[in-house]
Amino acid sequence: MIDDEVSNGGWSRRRAIAAVGGMVAVGGCLTESKPGQSPPAQDTTPESEDEEDSSASDSWPCFGYDAGNRGSAPAASGPTQNPQVEWTFDAGTPTMNSSPVVLEDVVYTTGTGDPGGIRAVETSSGKQVWKFDTDGYVSSAPAVVDGVLYAGTWGKQFYAVDIESGNQRWTVDVGHRFSSSSPVVADGRIFVGTIGDGPLVVSGPEDEEKFEACALFAFDAETGNELWRYDDFGERDHIESSPAVADGRVHFTGENAVYALDVETGEVVWSRNIVGSSYASPAVGDELVYYAAPYRGDSPSRLWALNAETGETRWTYGLGNTSQKISPAVADGTVYVPASSSRVCLLSGGSDDDNCSGVTRGRLYAVDAKAGTERWKAEIKTDTRSSPAVADGVVYVGCRNGVSAVTVDGENAWRLDFEGEREDSPYVESSPAVAAGRVFIGASDGQLRSISEE
Repeated sequence: MIDDEVSNGGWSRRRAIAAVGGMVAVGGCLTESKPGQSPPAQDTTPESEDEEDSSASDSWPCFGYDAGNRGSAPAASGPTQNPQVEWTFDAGTPTMNSSPVVLEDVVYTTGTGDPGGIRAVETSSGKQVWKFDTDGYVSSAPAVVDGVLYAGTWGKQFYAVDIESGNQRWTVDVGHRFSSSSPVVADGRIFVGTIGDGPLVVSGPEDEEKFEACALFAFDAETGNELWRYDDFGERDHIESSPAVADGRVHFTGENAVYALDVETGEVVWSRNIVGSSYASPAVGDELVYYAAPYRGDSPSRLWALNAETGETRWTYGLGNTSQKISPAVADGTVYVPASSSRVCLLSGGSDDDNCSGVTRGRLYAVDAKAGTERWKAEIKTDTRSSPAVADGVVYVGCRNGVSAVTVDGENAWRLDFEGEREDSPYVESSPAVAAGRVFIGASDGQLRSISEE
């Protein structure tokens, strides 16, 4: 059952660690200044989507492209036909399920299994520029802002790394493991979720006592100092959602709710009790929060549009009994969200029709961002674990063992399946980054791939 109750205000376990007054304001994911320069002064004039940074066409600097996690790069372009794997980069890790980010002529990627680490790779050749070793592997996309890369690890460390040299600027240990929540940087603050800390296997009461609740953290981007944390969750909840920041609020999801916190204090602005997934991340645009809730029990998968200021429902769109644990993309008045379903059969006598239910299929849905009405849906491969990326009239999404490209008019542009050296084809959980005429994406075989036109 869906609970439409909106909760405003109130927090019981948030800890304000340091005052935020006097903080120098710097930009979010798309603000770029040269290393060593002072951050630009804060500009209170809203930035038009058409007034992007001059290097935006060669950049995808964080998960979801910008601080609002919209997954759309207005100035970028990728392959529109005849795709090819231009090069592959072997990170030497078991998997690369995290998403890459791009700034100008370098793509930054992380290893999601031991030995982990962060790599900087040339976009044109796939050659490694530098490698930074981390304590624990990195399961999320990093964020690159003002010459610094930010990433958290399973080893409870959060790092700031200089992108020119690959050297550490600072690191902090907050006693929490960082998993799939990708950091977002806005106005000099880093926002990122954790899965708390505790034994991997709970075997008794003593283990129960070792659990610490997960949290959403705010760090100072220059020093790494903890500004505040919000941790008013159940002890078994965990934040895999990547935050989205807009209009002084940071939005994210837990197991059963969507939250909006004040960016300066961490106080709850509103929360919604919606059946959700801690893996699915919201996107914010045009004063609305878009969130794709997963299928769970009697609750079908559904795309929600919430008022970003109050949390009240603007509209919902039903996706049916489909698997949904990724982020929507928002571009030019349309919300794009992939979903998949599987046909399930029971092992018993009788015909297939008697023992089976459901349909195995993958789809990309396009929904009007203001009205919540369907514009079109396109067939893609199943097993959609990848959030879509929109650039130059094309929607790119990783599904099953490769990437599908669909035009914004709903026409299938191309499909590219990946081959690997292992017995099984690699699956794609990484979300694409589009820049420099290419699509960059990781896969379960530990390879980063660059896709270009032949």
